[in-house]
Amino acid sequence: MLEEIYIGNFNEIIDFRNKMQLNKEDSIIILGDAGICWRKDKKDMKEYIERWEQVDDTPMLYFIDGNHESFDILNSLPTYNGEGVLSEHIRWLKRGTVKDFNGKKCLCIGGADSVDKFRRIKHLSWWEDEQITQEDIDRCPIGTYDYVFSHACPLSIFKDNSMYLSDPQYIDIDFDHTSEERLDQLKDKIQFNNWWFRTLSQKY
Repeated sequence: MLEEIYIGNFNEIIDFRNKMQLNKEDSIIILGDAGICWRKDKKDMKEYIERWEQVDDTPMLYFIDGNHESFDILNSLPTYNGEGVLSEHIRWLKRGTVKDFNGKKCLCIGGADSVDKFRRIKHLSWWEDEQITQEDIDRCPIGTYDYVFSHACPLSIFKDNSMYLSDPQYIDIDFDHTSEERLDQLKDKIQFNNWWFRTLSQKY
């Protein structure tokens, strides 16, 4: 089931879990900007983990990285099978991770370029690691996937749908499309049935 929630507000993620009566047999996948890893002092992250884990049969919560994450925190996480481990039931799906969800082969590739990075502060509200690198693309195995999960979308898709995907307040800014360009490379080197990205939260 797919539902639009305001990502970055962890309360809405918890409300979604409760409303849908999800349990340990379920999984939630957030397509970036989950709002869990942000503050440098990790105060919010510790509170969110505690609230998520206090339910005995809580579902697994997976997220890929968007462009509004503290990569200093993400990169410091212990890893297991390509996943950054925040807690027993919260995992970061690192770029290039291939995971099986209910028998469906899924490729995860987070990252995006902030259109407003010119007004953000490095290592406080903006991180260079947000951008998808060539190494990230090369790390993605060539193959056929049931689903690709990303935060940004390939540049060709952005151009075809720019009137829907562009933020009106930045419409006149010539911002960096490097991450979208690299997702176009990925699109051309793999086969896939569905591609879900955060910008529209829908497939193409």
